[in-house]
Amino acid sequence: MPKFWRTVYWIYLKDLKEEFRSTDHLLATLVFGTMLVFVFSFALELVEVSTDQVFPAALWVSVFFMAILALQRSFAKEREGGTLDALLVVSRERSVLFYAKFLASFTILLLLEVVVVPLLWILIEVTGPKVNLWLFLASVFLGSWGLAAVGTLLSGITAQLPGARLLFPILAFPILIPLLIGAVLCTQGALLGEVEPVLGWFYLLLIFDLLFTILPLVLFDYVVEG
Repeated sequence: MPKFWRTVYWIYLKDLKEEFRSTDHLLATLVFGTMLVFVFSFALELVEVSTDQVFPAALWVSVFFMAILALQRSFAKEREGGTLDALLVVSRERSVLFYAKFLASFTILLLLEVVVVPLLWILIEVTGPKVNLWLFLASVFLGSWGLAAVGTLLSGITAQLPGARLLFPILAFPILIPLLIGAVLCTQGALLGEVEPVLGWFYLLLIFDLLFTILPLVLFDYVVEG
């Protein structure tokens, strides 16, 4: 294994161990996500709408807000503990830090979704007989990938700025609009079994994810130094 990816792996493991050693934030994010699911399911019981049509929007609103809570902490621990500079010295290549943080955030987001997505599916009572499961899973995967990549990059940008917790969601939302539109439409296409009409959006998700995964390889040095 090249030294670059070995360093990524060790920082990734360190972050996951720290996250699971003190689960307060993780549990708080999970509780927040499940509460959003219950609020959506309760509200939709009061109106006559097709649950299959509203499920994609409810899903991505829940995932988006969970991601904002989870991802803004990507660099918070290092900033608060004063260990960010030490990590930068160890990693040398600044992009190592991005990829380790990105993979840790992506893993945590997927673990949260393992609970929230099935719960929302059951409570909203999705009944689509033509569900394309592969497109649905791919949409959730690519949407989560993009959220983790953009969230990690913005967390690195705002980590050393005053008011980081306020700046993070303000910066994240406009950048993530194309991703959220694509994820909602691809999820809806998956539920209706209509793959071809949303293929363009699916490719947009893939390009968006690759763009925000490759760009930090070049830009992250300037991000952490700035």
